[in-house]
Amino acid sequence: MGRKYFQITEVIKTCKVDKNFIQQLERESVIRPVVQRRRKLYPPDQVDRIRIANLLIQEMGVNFEGAEVVLNMREQMIAMQRQFNEVLRLIGNEMKR
Repeated sequence: MGRKYFQITEVIKTCKVDKNFIQQLERESVIRPVVQRRRKLYPPDQVDRIRIANLLIQEMGVNFEGAEVVLNMREQMIAMQRQFNEVLRLIGNEMKR
């Protein structure tokens, strides 16, 4: 996703969800839209959370709280993978010397 923000109508179409589902995710603090000029906009990372939350909740039967836990754990794992890759890069650079 190369865009900075998406409108709710685009998110609904892209993620195949309805407005109520997105609003429920917001109430449960699973997603956090950005507000600009009194409009809610959704950055790509939040659109991804909506897509994954829909998979977890609608298709796998996970509740909203469980979806939030899974999404947070996923983000932590991605961050750890990035850190690990950086350590490997630094080790590789040191070994080239």
